[in-house]
Amino acid sequence: MLARPRRSQRRSETWDYDRRVATPPRVSDSVGAYVRELKALLDAMPLERIEAIGAVLYSAYRHDKQVFVVGNGGSASTASHMACDLAKNTFSGNRSRFRVMSLTDNVALMSALANDVGYDHVFREQLVNLIRTGDVLIVLSGSGNSENVLEAMRYAREQSATVIAFLGFDGGAAAVLADHAIVAPTKNYGLIEDVHLILNHALTGYFRSRLEDEPAKE
Repeated sequence: MLARPRRSQRRSETWDYDRRVATPPRVSDSVGAYVRELKALLDAMPLERIEAIGAVLYSAYRHDKQVFVVGNGGSASTASHMACDLAKNTFSGNRSRFRVMSLTDNVALMSALANDVGYDHVFREQLVNLIRTGDVLIVLSGSGNSENVLEAMRYAREQSATVIAFLGFDGGAAAVLADHAIVAPTKNYGLIEDVHLILNHALTGYFRSRLEDEPAKE
C-alpha cells in the first residue's frame, strides 16, 4: 500500500506550483495591442486605391449595373453585411438604389452547386446566370488564394466586369486578377476582416451622404 504524502508536503507542492505559473496577460493589454495593430493597418491604407474603388461603385450606381459580393467563412459574413449596407443604408427618398447582392446567402443553391459541381465553382456558376458586361464583382478573402473566389474573378473578367478585391496576407493570386485591390498585409484573420468591414462602413457612409444629393426619379 502506497503511503499518502503528509499534508505539509502537499501544501509545499501546491505552493511551488503556484510560484512557477506565470501571471496571465491582462485582457486590457491584449485589446490594446490589437487596437494598435488595427490602427496601423488602417493608417497605411492606400487612399488613392480606395478613391478608385469608390469611383467604380458610383459608376455602377449611375449606370444601373449589378454589384456582386463573395467570400468564404468570416468573409462570407462580411459579403452579406456589405450587400446589406450598400442596398439598405444608402438610399434616400425617391432615388435610384444600388443593385447589389451577396452570392453567399442562398444556402440551397450553394450546397447544390458544391455537391453536384464542386465547391470551387459555387460562385462562378451563380455568376453564369447573372453577371453582365459592366457589372462589378467584389471579392473578400484573407489569403487571396481561395479557388472558388479565383474562379469567380476569372469568369467576371471574361464577361468584361470590373473586379474589386479586399484581401489580406500578401494579396495572393487574387491581387493579380483584380482590377482594384486593397490588401491588409497581416496574417491575422481577425484584423483582416476588421479592415474589410471598416472599409465597407466607410464606403457605405460616403455613398449615403453623396446619394442624398442625387436628383430624385421623375
